[in-house]
Amino acid sequence: MSRKTKIAFWAVVAAQVVFLLIFIGVKENALRAGTEVILRALPVDPRSPLQGDYATLDYEIGRLPSYMDDLPVGEPVYVSLAPGPEVWTAVDYRATKPDEADVYIKGKVASVGRLNFNIGTSFVPEGTGHIIEQAEDVRVVVKISSGGNAIIKQVLLGEAPFNPNVHRR
Repeated sequence: MSRKTKIAFWAVVAAQVVFLLIFIGVKENALRAGTEVILRALPVDPRSPLQGDYATLDYEIGRLPSYMDDLPVGEPVYVSLAPGPEVWTAVDYRATKPDEADVYIKGKVASVGRLNFNIGTSFVPEGTGHIIEQAEDVRVVVKISSGGNAIIKQVLLGEAPFNPNVHRR
């Protein structure tokens, strides 16, 4: 292997490591310093033959108001949140970043009228995804960083954390 090839190889490896560390750092920052909110989730489909059981979660706050239906797919949308009696609710949708004092979550237009917040999948133990799919009251504890990035902390069925041994049907 020539010297240039070795340098190129190690440069690519170093770039991948740096990218991975940045990705982990962003998620870790959200978990440590983020605002904890509870969102109402609408479970979709719990099974992937390649990845195992998981719950695909959609969120009530993921429905765009009709005045934003013309936004193109991939466009960022910022949803300002406020605490409610049981879950946090959307109080404003905008294409520009809100004030830092507000609690907001950043999403992208996934399709006409729908947002994706990158918190749509929660992996669960094998054979238990159907429990979440069939549950009537699913909530998700989410940590949101000051930049609006979110990460799932915990899935709740009713008031209790999801536990396949307790919630098994």
